[in-house]
Amino acid sequence: MAFEVVGVGHCAVDYLGLMERYPEVDSKVELDQFSIQGGGPVATALVTLSTYGISCAFIGKISDDDFGIFIRHGLREGGVDTGSLVVERDRVSPMSFIAVERESARRTIFWTRGNVSALQPEELDLDLIAQAKVLHLDGIHPQAQIAAARHARQHGVHVVLDAGTPREGWQELLGNTDTLIASERFASETASGTLAESLRLLSEHGPTTVVITIGRDGSVGMENGETYIVPALAVKAVDTTGAGDVYHGAYIYGLLQGWGLRERMRFASAAAGLKCRVLGGRAGIADLQQVLQAMSG
Repeated sequence: MAFEVVGVGHCAVDYLGLMERYPEVDSKVELDQFSIQGGGPVATALVTLSTYGISCAFIGKISDDDFGIFIRHGLREGGVDTGSLVVERDRVSPMSFIAVERESARRTIFWTRGNVSALQPEELDLDLIAQAKVLHLDGIHPQAQIAAARHARQHGVHVVLDAGTPREGWQELLGNTDTLIASERFASETASGTLAESLRLLSEHGPTTVVITIGRDGSVGMENGETYIVPALAVKAVDTTGAGDVYHGAYIYGLLQGWGLRERMRFASAAAGLKCRVLGGRAGIADLQQVLQAMSG
C-alpha cells in the first residue's frame, strides 16, 4: 500500500506534568495535571497529518517494552501505519518527562533515547519511501535518514526536514532536502547573521524552500527569492510541547494541497497555536476545520 507521507525518525513516550512553578532543588511540588502521550517530532507530525485525512506511515525503532508498546499503540490510534516500525527486543524505548509551568508555559524536558540502537539504512523500507509523495525527517538516526533522503529524491519524493538541533551529518542531509523547516536555534548555530541572512545561507546547502520558526514571534520563510513573515496565532498558551511538530505536519498538509509558501506557513502557525492551548503534543491537535477557521479568523 502506498502512503502520501512517510516519516523516518524519533518516537517516544511523553510523561507530562503541569505545575504552578518549577521546584527548587531538594523540594516537592504537586502536579495540577498529568498526562501520558506519544511523542517525537516526526511521529507527532504524522499524527497531525492523519487527523487532517492524509495517509501516513512511520519508520522508526523501538523495543518490545511497555514504552514501546505504548508508542506503537499511540501511532496506530492516531491513524499512522506502523508496519515498518523496527522492534529491537529486550531493550528500553525512548521516553521523556516534561515539566510545564502553568502561568509561563515554560518547559523543562528530561529525556532519554533508552538503549535501542540507532536505525540503520538496511532497516529502511525503501519501497514504502519510493511510493510516497513526501518524506518527513528529523535528523535523528543520521545515516538512515541520509539514505532515506537520497532514495526519496531519486524517486521524485519531496523531502521535508525538521531541523531542531544540529546533529551529525546535518550538512549532507540538507544537501538532500527540498524543504527545510529549522528552529531558531538550528539557524543561529549553523548560519549566523540576521534571519534573512540565515534563510539565504541555509538555502545554499541545497533546500529550495527554507522556513525558520521563531516561537511566539511566528516564522519566516523564503522560496523562489520571495521572503514571508507570518505571526504566531495569539492564544493563551498552556504548553508548547509538540507545537513545532504540529507546525511541520500542518505545513506538509499545505504542501500536498499545492498552496503557496505564505499559505502553508499561515496554516501551520494556526495549527501550532491551537495545539498550545492543551497539555501535550498529541492531545492538543485540532481538527482540520478548526485550523482553517483559526487561519481565516
